[in-house]
Amino acid sequence: MNSIHATTTPDELMVEEPGTSSVNEPDETMDPPAYVYKSKLNEFLWTLPQPLIALSSMCAVAFAITSETMSPDALGGDADSLTAFLLFSPLFILLAAERIWAKKKAWLLNWKDYTEDAFWLFTAAYIWGPLISDYYRTPISDAFDWIRDNTFMPITLEAATIPGLIFCALVVQTTSEFIYYWIHRWSHRYMIAWRTHATHHHITKMSAMRSNRTHPTEFLALSFSTPIILALFGATTEVIAVSAALGFCNGWITHSNLPMRSGIWNWFFTSPEHHQLHHSHNFDDSNTNFGCGVIIWDRIFGTFSDSSHIEKCGSGKGEQLSLFEQYVLAFYPNEKLKQL
Repeated sequence: MNSIHATTTPDELMVEEPGTSSVNEPDETMDPPAYVYKSKLNEFLWTLPQPLIALSSMCAVAFAITSETMSPDALGGDADSLTAFLLFSPLFILLAAERIWAKKKAWLLNWKDYTEDAFWLFTAAYIWGPLISDYYRTPISDAFDWIRDNTFMPITLEAATIPGLIFCALVVQTTSEFIYYWIHRWSHRYMIAWRTHATHHHITKMSAMRSNRTHPTEFLALSFSTPIILALFGATTEVIAVSAALGFCNGWITHSNLPMRSGIWNWFFTSPEHHQLHHSHNFDDSNTNFGCGVIIWDRIFGTFSDSSHIEKCGSGKGEQLSLFEQYVLAFYPNEKLKQL
């Protein structure tokens, strides 16, 4: 593993003259943002959608679990359809909202973008996710079972009430993101890890569904943190479902092209402002705010930035890559990867 010096990150190595590629050339994605806050009240109101959507999503799933009329036994074969609807409905709300209140008009997606994003979502949900799950089941799931059966944790994450399920889900998200934080931070530090993560940063527009633009090889790493935490705490399937609702919802919100502002909620959870900055073409900014759902670990370990200024997003040359290149870049030699 070749370490890259602290002053030279994989992002920096991908352009011939770091820091100059977007300075002298006008670009349609430059500030100011398309949305202008009309008043302090208007600005405050934009701090509310994220906690309201995230909490509503968790409460809806928790209610469906705890309500006898909406339990899997009562719903029969419709239970999976209900779960999918509850999990994915926030995404469609966010995509519709982007057409009305876009933070940057230059980030608005066209039909080609929507089609490509749908492809990434479909393959993640029906190909790579299930494949990784099967991979973990045999033989790695035996190790997780051993961890669960021999855990040193004095508590078990299980609950039968809506507040209890939400609390347990918050514990899962916070602790699993501690592992994810370091995996994510190292993927910006070392080329061997960056090659699996680079696909996610080679986007030139922010949008809710783009949180799913994850290279198949990166699922191996990103799918590791949560199972470890679930095994250590012996989390029940009900807790896992509510935790998934929060994880999916926060991921979509933080990637959205909406003018949401950071509020009290974002002292602990990542906001769109935080994560948009992480996707900045400016590589100093892109090496901050590594938490996708929880920002507290960035605050603790000194990688947090509260800047809301982003001129453009992307990596390397800042150009949109073809779908084929997004898939194969993980297998490029280092020098070719640096030139993208």
